[in-house]
Amino acid sequence: MPASHWLDPLARRVLQATGQLPATPRPPAPAAPVNQAPANQAPMNQARVNQAPAWSLDVNRATANEWRQLPGCSEDMADLLVRLQQGGVQFSAANDLFRLLELPDSLAALWDPHLIFHWYGDAPPQPLKAPIDLNSAAPIELKSLGWPEDRLQRLLQARRRQGFRNLADLQERLCLPATAIEELIGRVCFGERRAGPSLPPRV
Repeated sequence: MPASHWLDPLARRVLQATGQLPATPRPPAPAAPVNQAPANQAPMNQARVNQAPAWSLDVNRATANEWRQLPGCSEDMADLLVRLQQGGVQFSAANDLFRLLELPDSLAALWDPHLIFHWYGDAPPQPLKAPIDLNSAAPIELKSLGWPEDRLQRLLQARRRQGFRNLADLQERLCLPATAIEELIGRVCFGERRAGPSLPPRV
């Protein structure tokens, strides 16, 4: 029986059910959206993460201009690092550098892929204890540095006049050798100078 346009929908379904009219063809199902990259193709952001850094910096030989290429490296930071290098001070690990500069974790993560550490000589022992604040520690605490008595007295006299800003400032004001400064990396810090005399720590 030929299809007729005048059949109402109910009559057409009855005739299709009895086989007297061909079934109405179903429209093709829409294609599933493709949201994933092929298995052999890494996402673009992942590919960027896996790329090696375009350049590297030798921490113990870098110039001020090279330090300034690092994101967030200020003029003061670059000046401090160059002064320490000129004084013969070297770094053996990234954590020592980040602790010295008090870098936030987000900035340290940006620096770390670019840094390489070539030690030119014998590396110093790694610190194990919490850092000592050279601007406020009591004399008995300072004895743990293992310094001669005359050097400790010079430190105490110098900090009464003005607190130390950093290792480079300490080295210049006390005329310390590079080996003495290297031994302090990671072992000391420089907080705000407290007014009045240094008191022994509470027990």
